[in-house]
Amino acid sequence: MIETAFCVTGWHFPADFYQSLADLSEVDVYIISHKKKSEIPQFLYDLFENKNILVRPNIGYDWGCFQQFLQSNVWKQYETFFFMHDDIKIKDFGFVESAKSMLKEYAVVGNGKGQGTVGHTGIMLHPYAYAHSSWKPDSYSFTHSTVRGSFFATKREVLVCIRSSEVFWDPFKVSIDFGNWSTKASCGKIEAAFGDNSFGYLSSTFGESEYISEYFRGDNSIQGTLPNPDLNRIYRLIKRVAIIYMEILFNRRQVVFRSLWLFLLKGFLLLFSSKAY
Repeated sequence: MIETAFCVTGWHFPADFYQSLADLSEVDVYIISHKKKSEIPQFLYDLFENKNILVRPNIGYDWGCFQQFLQSNVWKQYETFFFMHDDIKIKDFGFVESAKSMLKEYAVVGNGKGQGTVGHTGIMLHPYAYAHSSWKPDSYSFTHSTVRGSFFATKREVLVCIRSSEVFWDPFKVSIDFGNWSTKASCGKIEAAFGDNSFGYLSSTFGESEYISEYFRGDNSIQGTLPNPDLNRIYRLIKRVAIIYMEILFNRRQVVFRSLWLFLLKGFLLLFSSKAY
């Protein structure tokens, strides 16, 4: 019986990447396509079983993709899981055994630890990122480690414990930055459950290890697009609402009718956190 599953966010569909996954033995590969079925290249159906290619709306970015995989319930038959984008370069599949070994000690294993989105974070630095979450830290000073959604490994007992990722769903396609909110809230939830030593890393170099190079949106250099001013204003509004909600929740903002304000603000935030897609 195969005990290891790969969950891959399908977006760029590089042929050599998927061919290398298809050549693996003792691993089942699931592709959650965030593009329409008509945009999925035929070679993917030639390499993998059709039932392992799931088409889902791209409204939760990487952690939304992983949650969509969990909602399929196929994960329940496996013991070890590797979640990844399809815009990474796999240099050595030795990461499978290396990560499995590390998972004896850690709840989650990421690729490279370093600056940027990997490292210590918490409410005091990014209070908005936790407002949508069904899980909340027990202290405003709570800090925790993170892994990038580009690649991480975990085990069945972790998924059973946390039940779900804390995804900020973005059905209106306001901002990809909401993906970072999901990262922080989901990783915080894991560390709250498994303790300070929850996260291990294959290397100490950001985005790099001897096994994997992480790209950024399909290339090995960060590519950006000019922001839409109207959407940016909406993003700032949602962020402001989220900050106020957390400050009121943790009694860091004095307001009259505290319960009413919390009810109204939480109702607004539930638009982005309560639905399953």
